[in-house]
Amino acid sequence: MIRPKFHTGVFWLQWIGNLLLILPCFAWLQIPDSHVWQFAFSIVSAIVLIVAFLWLYSHTFRSLYKAGTAAPVWQRWLVLIIVILVGYLLLQGLGVLRSHESLYAGYWNSKLSAGMRTFFTFPRLVSWQDHFYDFLQWLFAALLLPMAFVGAGLGLHNERWKETGRVYRRIGYWVFALAAAFVGTWLTALLVGWKPTGKPAAEIVSVLLRVGMAYTLDIILWVLVLGVVAGYLETPRPDED
Repeated sequence: MIRPKFHTGVFWLQWIGNLLLILPCFAWLQIPDSHVWQFAFSIVSAIVLIVAFLWLYSHTFRSLYKAGTAAPVWQRWLVLIIVILVGYLLLQGLGVLRSHESLYAGYWNSKLSAGMRTFFTFPRLVSWQDHFYDFLQWLFAALLLPMAFVGAGLGLHNERWKETGRVYRRIGYWVFALAAAFVGTWLTALLVGWKPTGKPAAEIVSVLLRVGMAYTLDIILWVLVLGVVAGYLETPRPDED
């Protein structure tokens, strides 16, 4: 199993780059649309944010995986857009399942005996479904990441696409990616969900510190996962050419 390699330059690129994307996105949501020029400004701003996002991640992936000749930028961005759309459709499917959690839990609970209902309670059945869908969400992300990694770095037509198999065949990748997703989700919920008591000024400082800490920890885990993907792509199996 490859040890996760932490790339300091990639960390700062992701930490600063994502922050510079998140803050304008919040500001973009506040743009009014009562006038034509405001609507036009909103559209142009959205395009700029999308281009900045595509550049950030294609540049990040390319900086970690420099094997082969890079395709034109439009091809690399197209692959990234396709992967994102596939991920969006998968999340939409999970969203439909999540919306029926209470219905399924009530049905399953009604089919159980009185004794089993004391353990398989309605809240537990709902919670277990939610955890299962979280796991599927992380699994989908782990499945799509190597494709985005290689595609956004090299483009559509490249023989090195087959090298994604190096990542998928390694159990270490799946274990580390899913563990990082779990730890990141758990720590973020713990830090952001904690409610301090005190003066309003102290609570505002606490929120900023906790959100900043959660954001930094998530970026660290994300960069470590990228390091694992890059490591497996650079290190062929003994039976590979």
